Amino acid sequence: MKLLFDGEGKVNYDKIAKNTTVKDVLDAIDIFLNNNPLDCNGCEESCCKKSWSVEMDNVCVNKLSKWDNEAASNFVQEKLVKKRNYYRDFDQYVLDKKTDCNFITETNLCTIYGERPVICRLYICSARSYRYNVIRELIGSTYLKALVLEEKMRKNDFPEQTIDKYKRNPAVFAKEYNILLEEIFDYAEDEGWLYSDERDELYEEIPLNL
Repeated sequence: MKLLFDGEGKVNYDKIAKNTTVKDVLDAIDIFLNNNPLDCNGCEESCCKKSWSVEMDNVCVNKLSKWDNEAASNFVQEKLVKKRNYYRDFDQYVLDKKTDCNFITETNLCTIYGERPVICRLYICSARSYRYNVIRELIGSTYLKALVLEEKMRKNDFPEQTIDKYKRNPAVFAKEYNILLEEIFDYAEDEGWLYSDERDELYEEIPLNL
């Protein structure tokens, strides 16, 4: 997988395969940004400095909590609040903040950069193609909902049937951002986030010489 500017000047990708993982997407983003660096000093987006929501996912929270269930629950209760995800119709967790992100310094450096949320990793402050945005949203929503499901399992003694239902989400208790996009697409279809014809379009290959 490789990111590129398409014919409309938007960030797009050349192709994805059946074995493409979330890590492949994140690696492609890193390579793209190394080759096309952003001028963060003149950033008009300022996601970290405005009252935009900072969406927190399970892998990020678990890493910050050193994979301790009690610490993770305390983190969720003390530092996060629920906010409706209207795109995907569920309540997700976001940082409890007023304006600036809780993890940004006065010099605009991220203090948890190595463990930052997957949404932060996926966001590119340039015009993005529709299909890149679809993949970004599906990956993000899967990990965001995984945190919600994990927190429910930590706080409740659910029957095995309920736990199995929650674990249909492939990101539940995932150690890294490395699950297959195929698994995310399967889950997204089950949740009604993605239709089969839309899924086919995500696999269409575009030439690299646009």
